[in-house]
Amino acid sequence: MFKGYYMAASGMLTQSRVLNNISNNMSNVSTPGYKEDTLATTTFGDVLINRTGNKDKSVYTPLNNSSAIKTADELVTNYTAGTLDFTDRKLDFAVGGNGFFQIQTPNGETRYTRNGSFNIDADGYLSLQHIGRVMGENGPIQVGTDKISVNTEGNITDSETGEALGKISLVNFTDYTQVQKVDEGMFKTTNPLNAVVTDGVVKQGTLERSNVQAMDEMMAMMSSQRAFQSASQIAKAYDQLMGKAVELAAL
Repeated sequence: MFKGYYMAASGMLTQSRVLNNISNNMSNVSTPGYKEDTLATTTFGDVLINRTGNKDKSVYTPLNNSSAIKTADELVTNYTAGTLDFTDRKLDFAVGGNGFFQIQTPNGETRYTRNGSFNIDADGYLSLQHIGRVMGENGPIQVGTDKISVNTEGNITDSETGEALGKISLVNFTDYTQVQKVDEGMFKTTNPLNAVVTDGVVKQGTLERSNVQAMDEMMAMMSSQRAFQSASQIAKAYDQLMGKAVELAAL
């Protein structure tokens, strides 16, 4: 009886985490370059169920395997590209093909993103708001003006003077298992050597949409809510049965 109660309770906890993940995806449907996450679930190791005699417990007959408590396994990120929106804004960029923009945070760490909605900070550097400065081949890129032209190779020039201002550096990863998602849809790698030069191209005046499919997320949310409600009803039934058992034992 207690096993069934624990299984129902674990189902409720797991579905709660699934719903939290779906909510996070839904809240980032409009975030440029955001990559969808899926929470994979699993159970603890299977247990072999046996039938024994009423008196002689040394003789048993194997019946079947039973899965135990359900739990969250891992968060799987979908790295497929989203569709492109043409904005014609000079500081909007998208990656064509494979690759990520590199962003240097204020504390010197490197983050990676497909979000190319850049701005110019107070010191004239090309930057991603709330995250940091866009990295080029020779460090953070200082442009000083928003009147810039960028070719597919990432070379930046002043639209008025033709002066070369830097080059946007794109990288890709050799092993995505070493890549982790962090705050605000950014990524980091646990191995700096994992980030290598890519053949992706830079597209100015374009933003990559999130790859979250709102309809799919809504369907997953309804399915998870039903699973949560079912587990809740089962847990309530087990609770009532245990209450009755305690009452009978007290007689």
